[in-house]
Amino acid sequence: MNERDEVERVKDRLRLLMEQKGIKAKPLSKLAGKGETFVRDMLDGDDVKVGNLHRLASALDVSLSDIIGGNSLRVAGRIGAGGSIIYEEADGGAVPRPPGISGELEALEVEGSSMLPRYSSGDIVYVEKGQRGVQADDIGDFCAVRLTTGETYIKQLAYGSRPGFWVLRSLNAEDIVDVEVEWAQPVIFVLTKSARRRLGY
Repeated sequence: MNERDEVERVKDRLRLLMEQKGIKAKPLSKLAGKGETFVRDMLDGDDVKVGNLHRLASALDVSLSDIIGGNSLRVAGRIGAGGSIIYEEADGGAVPRPPGISGELEALEVEGSSMLPRYSSGDIVYVEKGQRGVQADDIGDFCAVRLTTGETYIKQLAYGSRPGFWVLRSLNAEDIVDVEVEWAQPVIFVLTKSARRRLGY
């Protein structure tokens, strides 16, 4: 299923729930506390966001998974945004699959504060599964990065002082300089700690 198919699947679920509840787009938009074309614009476009789906789930008196279709991921482990945290595989419970993103994904829980204000402890970051090594396109991106020594961080990836070595940039702590990287995966979606709390995840 490609990205457009995934978005259409979520919109079809929303249409079905609206039909079941006997509510039209304009009244649902008002119930969700948005402008009167909010639902119509979402159904006609491709901009489907978890926060907006949560508003609509509350207005429809259903769960977010009712709209997303029960499509969720398990939190696979924890990732450091601070000190030297070894990646921990863990069953951290279920989190919603990001709308509009297809393919195999991994959900990781952030620990630490060195990437504030972009990432906070308790945020869930989503990365693609499978790709290993470091890709040139990922330089400068915020990535989940596994060092050859076993630590896994969420950092901005930069070139090191010589080939095969990398700098992991923090937003409010010392950079980690000239380290060897086993793999780096760009963050493609974030579910914030506050969104997790509101959504019941």
